[in-house]
Amino acid sequence: MEKILLNAGPSERGWHRIESAARCLRLFAWEQAGKLGRVETEPLIKGSLLHIGLAQHYARIQAYQEESDPDMYFTPEEGVRELALREIDRASPEGARIWDAAVPIVLSALKDYEYRWGVEHHRWKVVMVEKQLRATIKSPSGNSFLFTQRPDLIIQDTNKKYWIVDHKSCYRIVGRTLQQHILSGQFLGYMTFGKAKYGRDFGGCIVNRVKLSSPHAFDRSTVEPAPSAIRNFTKMLGQTEDIVAQFEGKDVMEWPATYSDQTCYGKYGQCPAFDLCRWGD
Repeated sequence: MEKILLNAGPSERGWHRIESAARCLRLFAWEQAGKLGRVETEPLIKGSLLHIGLAQHYARIQAYQEESDPDMYFTPEEGVRELALREIDRASPEGARIWDAAVPIVLSALKDYEYRWGVEHHRWKVVMVEKQLRATIKSPSGNSFLFTQRPDLIIQDTNKKYWIVDHKSCYRIVGRTLQQHILSGQFLGYMTFGKAKYGRDFGGCIVNRVKLSSPHAFDRSTVEPAPSAIRNFTKMLGQTEDIVAQFEGKDVMEWPATYSDQTCYGKYGQCPAFDLCRWGD
């Protein structure tokens, strides 16, 4: 039997789509036109490997809890190596080098992670691992559209509360970095799905941080509430989709650009469409 490697990538029609359009409609258009190419940064690649390792880890725990065969899934180490091999085959030479170099770093962190949380299968019942959530939402104009998210993990604790867990790789663990998640559409979406799916039994969202640099460290913290943002979240999704619909089918250069030094050249460097907007296609 061929072992299962889970899909820990983006969902079908998720938050990234809306976030890009809200950030800059021109950026969204470049992405939809396929002009931005593959992103091969070291943080992204390490994050992808960590996510697949943890996905395999929790899928095997779920199989054990449900009295099925954990070995239907790759082990975390096997999953990391398998994903790296698949990505190296289609990466640029520099990208292949980053994928190859990231494997031992992530495997080391995963080994310590399993040691740190080794008895959690007695406290956490694994409910879902990398399964897509889907909702059809109506926009203010009356149009219906699909919104999806793929939580890393959903668990039920010993108090019978359900939690959506999001894995984050990092190079240091500090409290203030959690503030950025309070008004993150990713987590507002998780909260919306969680409340709709589990009602009063939904506890909230947990950020599961893994420090990849040595010495490894781990932290689990809940995301602070944002009730007003959650109430308005689906409306915001619909409003953004209505704006996108106004420009669909038009040339990329007809989509409005933001032209802001906060958007075009932010804290992580220049926008991936920087040169396209600067010089044209």
